[in-house]
Amino acid sequence: MENVWQEVLDKVRPQVRPVEFRNWLKPVQAVEWHNGTVTLLVKDGEFQTWFIEHYEPLVVRALEAVTQKPLEVEYKFKNPELFDRAITASAGQHPRFESDYTFDGFVVGSSNHMAYAAAKAVANRPGRAYNPLFIYGGTGLGKTHLLYAIGHAAQQRDPRLRVVYITLDTYLNDFYSSVRLKRMDQFRVKYRDSCDLLLVDDVHFLSGRGERTQFEFFHAFNALHSAHKQIVLTSDRFPREIPDIEERLLSRFEWGLIADISAPEMDTRMAILQHKAVQVGLDLPGDVADLIAREVSDNVRELESCLNRLQLESITRKVPITIKLARESLKSYFKQQARKINIENIMRVVSQRFSVGVDDLISKSRKKNFTTPRHVSMYLARKFTLLSLPDIGKKFGGRDHTSVISGIRKIERNLKVDTTLQQDIEELESRLRR
Repeated sequence: MENVWQEVLDKVRPQVRPVEFRNWLKPVQAVEWHNGTVTLLVKDGEFQTWFIEHYEPLVVRALEAVTQKPLEVEYKFKNPELFDRAITASAGQHPRFESDYTFDGFVVGSSNHMAYAAAKAVANRPGRAYNPLFIYGGTGLGKTHLLYAIGHAAQQRDPRLRVVYITLDTYLNDFYSSVRLKRMDQFRVKYRDSCDLLLVDDVHFLSGRGERTQFEFFHAFNALHSAHKQIVLTSDRFPREIPDIEERLLSRFEWGLIADISAPEMDTRMAILQHKAVQVGLDLPGDVADLIAREVSDNVRELESCLNRLQLESITRKVPITIKLARESLKSYFKQQARKINIENIMRVVSQRFSVGVDDLISKSRKKNFTTPRHVSMYLARKFTLLSLPDIGKKFGGRDHTSVISGIRKIERNLKVDTTLQQDIEELESRLRR
């Protein structure tokens, strides 16, 4: 049974975020298997409610794929005295944010201080600070951490607060199921009437969704906002950069505060490494932390992964952590980083292709022979780097993010009709990948 359940978890893991797997799937144990029914051991009734609503279908599909048999799921609680609190899925119950993802565990630097400060303000005064709060940035930079921190702090401050954390993908699954089963009244109760603080991860996945889907999200947003209930959204890009979303939704996203998280600078990367090392009880020498921070520059998740790998190598080999061990055990990470494309490389290959100087790309000149390669560089920087729009603007002579958006969109429009530009972009991308 244990091996089967581990295989199920292995199947489910790639389909959910690491933080979801850690908090909602890894703690679950399969304890009985009898007459086509699997019994799962969960923490309590509140945990069971959230698990049923958001992960049970995923787990059942994985179980049936592994066993090649139709199965039912039952639940037991880890604390027997809580059996009389067994509950079925209902709109009024919400998860507790008992995890490491708190404000105290978030390392603050110049790359994320605005998002951090805004998140704390929202947690202290939900519905009265910034509403909505829209946090955007690349993968692995801490957006989900801040969502969990808001939920955790808000519930600590007021345990009666009804908090819903959800990924946009889960929201869509709930919506489609509710339409199919004709349960839209319950769906609206859950996301409007029974929610004081709504935390939505990856809202950019609304892109390209049908009119009814966006219509429902729009009215849920309006209902919450009108009732002075807090909304926090995360995205991998600036609102106006998300394609195929209705204008009225985009305007709602911009009502409150938009805060970006960019790749952490050197000092912040060092602080993250030292903080995580203390958390796991790892003696991390300063020179090793410096090496990792210099080699892995743009993703907090990769920094943590390097630390985990280094700890495992140290334990397995029974040797202390040294520069030599770090270079040997993390060489695959370092090579991968070395291959990554940076904005300096982009400027160099674009300037060569268009026969202009790098200085011309960052100049204030609006001559077409400079603006086109400048916009091409911005387009490629957005595609190949984790830099935020404001950071890209800074690289191009201190321009603001609206100028960057305008330049990128101009290239995107022209690519549809200009075959010469299409060839230029293809050649540039090929050179960058090489």
